[in-house]
Amino acid sequence: MSPELQFRTEAVHDTEDLALTFMEQEIGRHDWKNNWEKVKQRGDVLIRIQNWLDALRIKHDPQAILNYLDQLGKERAGRWA
Repeated sequence: MSPELQFRTEAVHDTEDLALTFMEQEIGRHDWKNNWEKVKQRGDVLIRIQNWLDALRIKHDPQAILNYLDQLGKERAGRWA
């Protein structure tokens, strides 16, 4: 069977999509930058991300999501319209 006809057995998820969805669903999009810092100060952010991924049955590196959100915090003002 040619590769283009084979279905993937596992979905591939984009880090950016996951990070932004996590932020919106779990942290809150209004004043997210401030909320993100508060969550990180608790010290369990990787566990929280992993638990969220597990609940959605998604295999992805929680550290990659954390890194993306940290970088976003450096580049953006912190509020979504």
